[in-house]
Amino acid sequence: MLKLGNLPPVTTTLVVVNILVFAYGIFTNTQNSIISNHGFVPNELFKGGGLPDSILRLFTSMFIHAGIAHIAFNLFALAYMGGFAERSIGRPKFIVLYLLAGLGGALFHGIIASYILGNGNSVLIGASGAISGILGISAALGDIRGYYWLAIQVLYVFIGSVTSLSIAFAAHVGGFATGLALTKLLIELERRKRNPYRNLP
Repeated sequence: MLKLGNLPPVTTTLVVVNILVFAYGIFTNTQNSIISNHGFVPNELFKGGGLPDSILRLFTSMFIHAGIAHIAFNLFALAYMGGFAERSIGRPKFIVLYLLAGLGGALFHGIIASYILGNGNSVLIGASGAISGILGISAALGDIRGYYWLAIQVLYVFIGSVTSLSIAFAAHVGGFATGLALTKLLIELERRKRNPYRNLP
């Protein structure tokens, strides 16, 4: 039987915050306004000069979802995978990497949208980039299934570029790559900390 004390606190908090933001928008009938005012619009950052507001939107967009299916899928993935990553690298590192993966995913999506696909005025919302970063953490820790998932997302990026798919697969790829790279960096730094003379001639 699962006890409340056994729940990963950071992952649980992230799930609750996402639910509260979504519930607030639904029950106050302000969901569309929240998406418009707090979602990330790539062109505003890369072509419009709205730097301060866009940086804030990079963060807020991670906690906004379009509908029940969107938030249910993301939070199921977060709850399923977050605990392992959180326990493996520790709570402070986990929350930092989660947020940085979300930022990395949004920025990678934004570059693709603004400079390649030409749809940078579309609003990006959702925790998918950050959650993909969790998969990147797991892959860096030795779970090769994360790489299979990445290959599928890369394929979908190309499919989405020639179809009307509204899912921001590039954000998934960017989030995964950010989580993977930063976790590998943390692992290497930890190794050097434990054995500072390992790389000396």
